[in-house]
Amino acid sequence: MKLLAYFSAFLADTVNLNQTRLDQLNDRVNAITSTLKSDSQIGDLYKTHIPQGSWAHRTIIKPFNNHEFDADFLLHMDEVEDWKPKDYFREVRAAFKRSTTYKSKVTKKNRCCRIVYAGDCHVDVVPYITLSDGREVIVNYAENEFEDTNPQGFTDWMKEKDSLANGQLRRVIRLLKYIRDFKQTFSVPSVILTTLLGERIQAWHEATRYSDTPTALKTILADLSAWLDLYPLMPPLTDPSCPETTFNHRWNQGQYENFRKKINLYSSWVTEA
Repeated sequence: MKLLAYFSAFLADTVNLNQTRLDQLNDRVNAITSTLKSDSQIGDLYKTHIPQGSWAHRTIIKPFNNHEFDADFLLHMDEVEDWKPKDYFREVRAAFKRSTTYKSKVTKKNRCCRIVYAGDCHVDVVPYITLSDGREVIVNYAENEFEDTNPQGFTDWMKEKDSLANGQLRRVIRLLKYIRDFKQTFSVPSVILTTLLGERIQAWHEATRYSDTPTALKTILADLSAWLDLYPLMPPLTDPSCPETTFNHRWNQGQYENFRKKINLYSSWVTEA
């Protein structure tokens, strides 16, 4: 039994982040970018900001079990000829430290400055530069290196896969995030989960495979389980929009093996339901 109305209500009432929180998130991002644009150092380098991750893909879910919901955005900056990669990071962090609003909220991560709000929300600000040779890069602070990225490409890839899946991919991603955060039986970064699920959808697949949410959940889980069965060892997890970049550094073999086992289990449950 598909219980279409139940799935719709469950997503709306339990899984999806409500519009009030989404509006609050948007207001916070606007306030952050306003502060950066008016900063005496960073303001002249500011080009624009680009939503990325769950915020850009519309796959944010309500926080569970002390998890936080968040927005990631790329802070597009002008290149400075004599700056090393980590200088961009340091200057963005320094701008927040100069702000009375954000100096107590900012924390340093390896690829972003995180603004932490009381409650269950944070915003990650990722320095992003288009170099003179045309490369689009973010900063790996620990290694003092640039890393290639293609944020618009990933978002376009996600939209294409969701369109092929009749708009159901976003719903399936949210449901799997809910299972991850609520049951806490496996761990996987959202970008890897999105990539693994999205890559199972191909243009030659029959549209009926994704005719509604329960059908799409069953289909995509079964396809993912079958694919994972081919790889006892974690395979290269390539960024679909930037083939020279992988996400393997964000996971490990033990986490992969557990994820593989749980997806097989949950897929069998959904198939039997």
